[in-house]
Amino acid sequence: MATVRELQTKARKLYLKWKKDYAKGLEKDQRSPVSHLCLTILLRNNTVTNAAKAEQALRTRFVDWNEIRVSPVAEVRDALEEAGTPNAEQKAYALRRFLRDVFGKFTKTNLYFDLMEIPEVVPELLPGEKAPETDDDDEDAEEAVTRESGLPPHPEVPGYVDMVRILDQPMPLDPKLIMEKNAITVCSVAWDDAERGPFSIIWRVALAEGLIEPEYEGTEALSRLRNQIAPEKERDEFAFYAILHAENNWPKISKAADKVRKKVAKAKA
Repeated sequence: MATVRELQTKARKLYLKWKKDYAKGLEKDQRSPVSHLCLTILLRNNTVTNAAKAEQALRTRFVDWNEIRVSPVAEVRDALEEAGTPNAEQKAYALRRFLRDVFGKFTKTNLYFDLMEIPEVVPELLPGEKAPETDDDDEDAEEAVTRESGLPPHPEVPGYVDMVRILDQPMPLDPKLIMEKNAITVCSVAWDDAERGPFSIIWRVALAEGLIEPEYEGTEALSRLRNQIAPEKERDEFAFYAILHAENNWPKISKAADKVRKKVAKAKA
C-alpha cells in the first residue's frame, strides 16, 4: 500500500500533467468554470455524448445558469427529458440545489454559460501626450445622420436625457473583476459535499488513477483526498483539472472506477 507522501507526489504529478495536456484545449474552450462543474452532475450515470446533449438543451431553453437556479425543477427536468437524459428529475433537482449553493457561497462568480469577455483596456494618455494618428480611408463618406441631428448640445436642453445612449453604452466591468468572476477558484465548492456531482467525478478519477484506496467512501474519501492527497496549494486547480480529465476520458475512467469498486464489494460479501 502506498504511503501518503507517495500518493501526494503522484497527485501533484498528475495535476501538472493534466494542466499541460489540456492547456491548448482550454484556450479554445469558452465554457465558464461553473459550466464544467454543472456538467459533472449531467455526467453521473450518463455518457459524455448525452451529457453534452443535455447541456445544449439547457442552453437552448434557459438564458444562463442563474435562470436555472431560480426556475422550477419541472422546467429543468422537461429540458433534460427532451434530451433523453437518464434520471432527469434527480439531475434537475441536483443542478438547481448546486447552483443555489454556489450562488450563496460566492459573490463574484460567473453564472453565464460561457466565460465573460474581458474588455480591451485603452491606455490613458499622459499630460501633453498625443493620441496616435489613424488612417481614414473613407474621408469622403457621408456622415451618418443620428437621432440627435438638429438638437443643440444637451446642456442647453433642460431635462434632456438620452436614454438610448445610456442603454447602449453601459459601463464595462473592471477587467480584474471579470477575471475573478471567471476564476477556477469556484471549484473549491467541489470539496464541500461528498454527495454532489463535482466530488463524485473527482473521486472516480482518483479511484481510476490509484490516488485513493477504494475502501474509503463518501465523506471519508472526500476528507482523505482534500486534506491528505490533493496538492495543498493547488487544491481547487487540482479539482478543476481532474474534472477536465474526466470530461476527456469519461468511458475509460468510469469503467476503471467501477472495476475497483466491484472488487471491494465482492471482498466484503
